Amino acid sequence: MTNEQYLIVSYFVVAGACFALGLATYAFLHRSFAALTTTAPGGRLGRIFKRLFLLGIVLPAMAGFLSVSFRTCDVRTYPGVVANRSYLIAKNLEQLGASLSYIVIAVLLWGFLIAAGFLVIRKRTGS
Repeated sequence: MTNEQYLIVSYFVVAGACFALGLATYAFLHRSFAALTTTAPGGRLGRIFKRLFLLGIVLPAMAGFLSVSFRTCDVRTYPGVVANRSYLIAKNLEQLGASLSYIVIAVLLWGFLIAAGFLVIRKRTGS
């Protein structure tokens, strides 16, 4: 397999892996997230959160993947990118790492959103 073929194949494989990481995170957290949003007395906000949760986890995973550029200060051209297989592997690992970082940030933001939602509901009910 040439480096150019490796670039194309690995790009789509890593994109699929990042998407799968986002889906796995969603599947792992979905039940507990649904339990939190259904126990909250402010029903409409919980329904909105439940509908947006999948996108709010998978889209950051894909944004992390897309945030990595193959062009750097040292490598600016396409022939320079495909010249070295170890460079391609390093960029694939960087894409996976960025995707995981974005997922962690998304989970933290969802936690803050839920906490803020509970604070708003608590103030409304006066307890």
